[in-house]
Amino acid sequence: MAFQPTGDTPSLWLALGAFVGLPLALWVYKCIMMVVFQRKIIYMGYVPMGARSEQLGVDVKPSKDVSCEEVSITGDGRIKLSGILVQKNTVKDPQTIILYFQGNAGNPLGRIPIFEKLLSNPSLSHSLAILAIAPRSYWKSSSTTPTQQGLTSDYLHALSYTSHRFPNASIILYGHSLGGAIVPCLASQLKAKDHANVKGLVLENPFSSIPGMVRALYPQKWLPYHYLGQLTFDKWDALHVVTNTSEESLLGKLSRSMLVMVSEKDELVPPTMGEQLFHAASAGEGSTKRYVVIKGALHENAWMFRQVRTKQNYATLPNE
Repeated sequence: MAFQPTGDTPSLWLALGAFVGLPLALWVYKCIMMVVFQRKIIYMGYVPMGARSEQLGVDVKPSKDVSCEEVSITGDGRIKLSGILVQKNTVKDPQTIILYFQGNAGNPLGRIPIFEKLLSNPSLSHSLAILAIAPRSYWKSSSTTPTQQGLTSDYLHALSYTSHRFPNASIILYGHSLGGAIVPCLASQLKAKDHANVKGLVLENPFSSIPGMVRALYPQKWLPYHYLGQLTFDKWDALHVVTNTSEESLLGKLSRSMLVMVSEKDELVPPTMGEQLFHAASAGEGSTKRYVVIKGALHENAWMFRQVRTKQNYATLPNE
């Protein structure tokens, strides 16, 4: 039997069903996709295009004033980690190493201009080197699923490599954005007595947790996305570990003299998150921790501002 068109007007219920049901179905679909592919959203080693295949000295060339060495580290199992060691040409035996924890996109090569700016200040670059290791699924490191447990392991191996290669140097842990949440989570699991050479902690535009970031990105409580943070696999709850860290942990030691820098006009991470971490950190006797707001800076360009590179900002970090 063939269907014939009719001139009947669609029922009110059908119209309401189409008007309400279609947006609802799209919301449900997007929520499911955000949960299923959340690690593709959190860990974007594939951004920008070509970030996984860039070559040092070919696609990215450091300035003539610095040397940039490509390093390779063995992680857990078959995990291979790649990174770069950047320092002034005049530095042969660095006495201070910044171990850099990157944000959620790009690779260490893309941060070379940042490192060159830090090294351009004579008061900061004396006997200083910067080591940036790409965790799994970033740059040339092993292409395997990134997880909180996996990245924690990768950076622990990076810290061990730094300590063994530079046994007489002081180490400063420097985290930006996602890296600013990873550093506290890692340091909270380590004992201070086992890492006596780790002397400083710098957090630049850190976020308090992944669930907190979801709520910040979707502040409207009537949207279902606002509540998806509780379904995240990797929480990176830096605020929790900073608030509840023990005095014996590496984080407990470092938080008393840490430096927190936030960009005044950060368009991605609310500056209040960095402020929360700062106030949650230990402030007992002898605390020299500092909180600095970079006036006019955005999330990714704070390094361009002189305020980030002033010696006064780093004065609280032990460098002996």
